[in-house]
Amino acid sequence: MNKTIIGALVGASVLAGGCGAVVREAERLAVRTSPSIGTPTSASSPSASSPPGSSPAGSPGAGDLKQAAQAALGAVPGSTLVSIETEENGRLWEVQVVGKDGTEHQLDVESGKVVAGPTTEQEDADDKAKHRARVSAAKLDYAQAADKIAAAVPEGRVTELNLDTEQGKTVWEADVIGADGAKHEVAVDAATGAVTRNNAATS
Repeated sequence: MNKTIIGALVGASVLAGGCGAVVREAERLAVRTSPSIGTPTSASSPSASSPPGSSPAGSPGAGDLKQAAQAALGAVPGSTLVSIETEENGRLWEVQVVGKDGTEHQLDVESGKVVAGPTTEQEDADDKAKHRARVSAAKLDYAQAADKIAAAVPEGRVTELNLDTEQGKTVWEADVIGADGAKHEVAVDAATGAVTRNNAATS
């Protein structure tokens, strides 16, 4: 509908119904000639722009972590993830993976793609043996651990996950940001999958 017709209709409305009719008619025409007006867009409706199962930055779960982990593991075939954490407000993931010989490699992942690395860490034989022992003791991989941890803090987002030793046991330790913004420290037994610690971190 062009401006001439709109103008004619608005003019007719003035004669027929006064100023109130003009406003109503103009609003009606604006909606009819511009479908986007009054219609939610992807910007105002996040769910419309995010495919099911996706986990954009800031959303609950461990989707972003898993995506970054898969990219890193793909870049170092045969490796095992031992550490992953967000950097730069969640834009970047810093990942450490260990090869079968215990050598640790570091990579940076952004948007599911490796953007730096892998670089090999210079470690001695004892460090490599320690890595191999932890990997061997862990019956849960990073993905299973991340799921356990995400379930321990409903609506939380896992921002860091590390394979470590705590009180003589191999555990997956994690930082989780809750829906209320509070940081939680969670630990899962890497052999049994039991949650051994779930504390709100103190500043």
